[in-house]
Amino acid sequence: MKYKNPFEALLDENCNDNIVFTNDKGEKIEFEQYALINLNNEQYAILRPINLGLDDDILIAYNIYVEGNNYELIEVEDDDLLEEIYEEYKKLSKNK
Repeated sequence: MKYKNPFEALLDENCNDNIVFTNDKGEKIEFEQYALINLNNEQYAILRPINLGLDDDILIAYNIYVEGNNYELIEVEDDDLLEEIYEEYKKLSKNK
């Protein structure tokens, strides 16, 4: 399936393909999708960066920020929120 932008692919629950985003510096970063988490009326993506030279077990949680037709991934840095997201991820993983 062809998507207009990487956010369209990310938000499609049936899409398991890797997604490529372009950062602020114009660099393309490929991510493996792990989960979409809905928590406290916010949507989060758990992704694993592929081409950043990080360990294979590094997962990063991002808030999917939407304003009109503009989308942005904002890395979650709050430890308490990360713990909530992780707990929700564990619940979803058990149900699969």
